Amino acid sequence: MTKQTLNVIFTICIFIVFVWAAVTALAFSRLAQFFPLYVSIAGSLVSGIYLVKEVAKIMKQKEKDSHPKVLIVKPIIYIGWIVGYVITISLVGLFVASTIYLIAFLLIESKFTFVKALYSTGIALVIITVLSNLLNIAWPQSVLLGL
Repeated sequence: MTKQTLNVIFTICIFIVFVWAAVTALAFSRLAQFFPLYVSIAGSLVSGIYLVKEVAKIMKQKEKDSHPKVLIVKPIIYIGWIVGYVITISLVGLFVASTIYLIAFLLIESKFTFVKALYSTGIALVIITVLSNLLNIAWPQSVLLGL
């Protein structure tokens, strides 16, 4: 599957979401439907125009074999990182999971040095702590630690 084909499939999905949101917004009360309806209509128009443009561009191209194939392994690896992070959050809590995830990700994927990974993780944890105190956020509870 080529990048252009994936782009068209993604654009179709986005178009469907915007149309569905516009239809759903019609069931809202008159005052409540204003913003979601007009944003959905605008999104439908823009994604529809882009979809037509991309399909026309693909139809004009005659050399279909010259496109490189899309590599699927790298996105799956990143999805694995995110799934692992979410699972770790549920097991040990947000702060411990963020520490483990950030250090591991920065060392393995970003090729940071250990000192830079610790420094970046420290900054991220300080930001999480400050935001959680300012906004009074209830972070997910951990299963193993009972926090």
